[in-house]
Amino acid sequence: MSTHIKNITLSSQRADISAYYLIDIVEKYNGILIPAHAFTPHKSFYGNCTDRLEKIFKEKFNKIIAIELGLSSDTFLADKISELETRTFLTNSDAHSLPKIAREYNKILVENTSFKEIVKALKNEDGRKILCNYGLDPKLGKYHRTYCEICEKNIPGDAPITTCPDCDSRNITMGVFDRIEMIKDKKETKSPKNRPPYIYQVPLTFIPRLGGKTIDKLLNTFETEMNILHKLSKDDIEQVVGEKVANNIILARDGKLGIEAGRRRSLWSCNCVMRQVKSYSSFHY
Repeated sequence: MSTHIKNITLSSQRADISAYYLIDIVEKYNGILIPAHAFTPHKSFYGNCTDRLEKIFKEKFNKIIAIELGLSSDTFLADKISELETRTFLTNSDAHSLPKIAREYNKILVENTSFKEIVKALKNEDGRKILCNYGLDPKLGKYHRTYCEICEKNIPGDAPITTCPDCDSRNITMGVFDRIEMIKDKKETKSPKNRPPYIYQVPLTFIPRLGGKTIDKLLNTFETEMNILHKLSKDDIEQVVGEKVANNIILARDGKLGIEAGRRRSLWSCNCVMRQVKSYSSFHY
C-alpha cells in the first residue's frame, strides 16, 4: 500500500486507489474487505460517497460479505437499505484508546480463533455465525443527527437539510439518521431472520455520577466492563459503588435511562440538573 499512500508509517486514512480496485488487492492476499464506519459523514461509503454500495463495487459487490455499522447507526437503521439484507452486520468502531476498545464488539460462534473460522462466521457457513453485536445506542454517537458547526447544536427536521435555519450557514454535518432517511429504499424496516440481535450498551464513562476513580474501583473488583454492564446483579454492583450508581447502571442496561441525541458537553437531570457530564448526549429518566 506504500505505492498508494503518501506516508505509510503515519496513517492509512487516504489512499490514491479506488475501492473497486482495492478489493482485487485484498483478494490477492486471501483477505476480505469490510467497509467500516459505513454511515458516518465526511469519508464513509453511505455517509458521503454513494447511496448504494453496488454502484461502487459493481459486479464485485457479491464479494462484500459484511459491513461495519459504525457509531451512530445500528441494525434497525441499516436494514432500511435493501441491498444490505444479505450482508452480515458488525460493530467494531474506533478503538483509538484503551478505554474505548470494548465500546463496540461482537459475540461470534466459531470452533477456534482462526481467520478461517471468522470468515465462516461472517458467511454463516457450517454453523458458524455472529451471535450478537454489542454497541452504543445510535443517539450516543457523535454524528447521529444533523449538526450546525457554527451554532454548535443539532438541527431538527425530517427533510434533507443543507443550511442551518438559525444562522443560514452551510457549515453543517449531516447526521447518520438523516442520511439513512434520505437514501433508504424500504417503506418498512424488516431485518432478515438470521440477523443477529444488536445489544445496546452505555459505557461506564457515560453513566451519571460515575467518575474515573469509581470506574477503576469497579474494574478492579469485577475485571471487565462487559461483566458490569451486562452480567452482574444490582446487589453486586451496589456493594462496591452504592445504590445510586448501581441504579443508573441497571437503568442503562434495561434501556430505561432516557437518551437525547446531541454533541459536545450536555446535561443529565433527574427532575433538576444534578451536574454536567462530558459526553455526547444527555441522560434523563
